[in-house]
Amino acid sequence: MSAKGKAIAGLVGIVLPAALLGVAIVYFASNPLAVIGTITAMIGGGMYLLTYQEHE
Repeated sequence: MSAKGKAIAGLVGIVLPAALLGVAIVYFASNPLAVIGTITAMIGGGMYLLTYQEHE
């Protein structure tokens, strides 16, 4: 995966869910389902980035 692809995957898998976590805490008064769902998305994105194999 190119550097641009890794940046996009990092943005979608880690940065975006982190922003959503902040929104969930501020606007939904720490709704446990929103927080757990967002943390799950962040972990999934991190695992994808850690386990991705380069094929270039």
